[in-house]
Amino acid sequence: MRLESALLVSLASIAIAATSVAQPDVYEAIHQRESILAVTLDTKDYGRLGESMTQDVVYDSRPLGSDYGGLSVGLPQVIANTKNAFGNAKVAHHVSNAIIKLNNDATKANVTTYIVWSKWDPTALHDPKKTFRIYERCDDVFVVDQGTWKLQYSLVTNLAPKVENPYFNDGQNMAVEGTM
Repeated sequence: MRLESALLVSLASIAIAATSVAQPDVYEAIHQRESILAVTLDTKDYGRLGESMTQDVVYDSRPLGSDYGGLSVGLPQVIANTKNAFGNAKVAHHVSNAIIKLNNDATKANVTTYIVWSKWDPTALHDPKKTFRIYERCDDVFVVDQGTWKLQYSLVTNLAPKVENPYFNDGQNMAVEGTM
């Protein structure tokens, strides 16, 4: 009888554990989604952008200037413009601080994130329009879309006075004029 009771308790525990998948809290879920989005961009896995962005996403980086940003409306346009902007360059997004403000029912959040974005074009290491670093502030809106937090809107601005070109310039730290 003891063996049967122990087996029954064990099976009940397993059943409860199998149906109780731990979910991160809402803040952690948004942080994870931001990190997944950065990895998706850095690995150029464009087909997975829909996992982190809504179909109607608006990505507005026009404040960076025409050489570094633009307006993309809708996921297909974001994918096409990102592919075009990244080309064969190596890119890295270093996501740091995020300030998250949820709406009343926790289905929408205003998120301010600070990112350092670097781009290295192996064919243009000395060209500050193709090889550079930008300190970005992203004022974003994340929403719950089919049970997952996704980016719906992003406004990207440059925190520095100019876009930096600190790489491959014979020790000169160049800043590109007119990118404020």
